[in-house]
Formats: sequence, structure tokens, C-alpha cells
Amino acid sequence: MTELRQRGGETTPDTLPERRGFERTPLDLEIEVVSHDHEGIWCMEKTILEDISGEGARFLTRNPHTYYRGQSLEVMISLPGTDELKAWMKGSATVVRIGPCSSEATSGQSQPVCVAIRLDAPLQFERDEREP
Repeated sequence: MTELRQRGGETTPDTLPERRGFERTPLDLEIEVVSHDHEGIWCMEKTILEDISGEGARFLTRNPHTYYRGQSLEVMISLPGTDELKAWMKGSATVVRIGPCSSEATSGQSQPVCVAIRLDAPLQFERDEREP
């Protein structure tokens, strides 16, 4: 991020460090989000995770009206598996921001909205072992 600062009568750009404690890692995994909307109605959306960091994540939504800042969510991120093993990471999160997605995630599509979440605690690994 660049910010202009006044120095001895002239304005110069200074590069500021990233505000996040963890770097974002782009991902293309399925995420299931469960919540209650403004009216208390139960909602569930299966969508795509755009990125994740040590403290939070961001996912695409075509239903931004169901989310609001401060909203509690339950999330389940599907992990790549095999026929014998299906695994996911589960946990609770809080909505911190709702806004436009990056252009990479939406090229050639109508513009969806991204929901940024803060993970309330480390995600828990779960698996479902199936008979081959």
C-alpha cells in the first residue's frame, strides 16, 4: 500500500507494510457456509473459497443480502480427497467485510461479491472414511 506523506515541504510516497499478520494464500476449494440472516432465517451456501490466511478467509457469494458485518458463521472447507477419504476443515467465523472480489476470481463472469471472515478459533480437521 502506498501513502503520501509530507516531508520538508514536499510530498513523497512511502510504502506501508501489510496490515495483516498472515499472508493470503489463493485457493480454489469448495466451502459450505451456514448462518442465520438478518431476520433469523437459517441459510446455507456452497461456494468457492477465494483465499485463506492464518486468521481468516474470503469466499465468493451470489447472495450478499444474507450476510452482514459481525454475523456469526459456521464454515466447512472441503479438502481434496480420494474415493476412500473425504476430509474437511470446520470451524466458526465472523463476517468482517463484504465487497467486490478480485478480478482474477471473476474474469468472464458477472461480478459476484466476496465475504471476508475472521476465524474465531483454529479450524478443526474432520474426515469421513468410506468403504472402498
